[in-house]
Amino acid sequence: MKTQVMVATAVLLCLTGSAHAEQINMRAIARIESSNNPLAYNERTQATGLYQITLPALTDYNNYHKKKHALSEMFEPKKCYSVANWYMNFMLPKYFKYYKIEDTVENRLIAWHDGIGNLIKFLNNKRTLGKEMRGFMGKYNEMSYYIRKYNEINE
Repeated sequence: MKTQVMVATAVLLCLTGSAHAEQINMRAIARIESSNNPLAYNERTQATGLYQITLPALTDYNNYHKKKHALSEMFEPKKCYSVANWYMNFMLPKYFKYYKIEDTVENRLIAWHDGIGNLIKFLNNKRTLGKEMRGFMGKYNEMSYYIRKYNEINE
C-alpha cells in the first residue's frame, strides 16, 4: 500500500514539479467530484454542488468569513467554488501548519477526500488509504495532466 502511495507521490512530483502543493487544480476537483454538474448531490453525505461541499467545510468557511451560507447555496457554482478553493488552498495549509504536516498535493487530496483526522491516522500508520481514495488521486493526476495539456495547446 505504501509503495502505491510513493508511486502516486512520484507521479505528482513529476506533474507539479514541486513537493509543495501551492495551488490545487480546482477544475480537476470539480470534474472528479461532480462530473462538472453544479446540481450534484450525494444523499448519503449531503455533499453538494460542483465540489461536493459538506456541512463541516461550509461551517468552517462561514465561521471564518462571518457568512451564513446554507448548504443549498452550494448549488450556485461561484459560491461553491469560493468555499472549495478557500478550503483546499487556504484552510488545509493552515491545518497542516498547525499539525506539522508537510503541505503536498497528496496530503491535500487525502485531507479533502477523507478528512484531516484520517490524514493524520494515515501518516501515523494507523490507517490505510481505501480503494476510493487511491482512485481519487489517480483521477486527479489524470485530469490535471489533460487540463494542463489542453491549456498549453490553446494558449
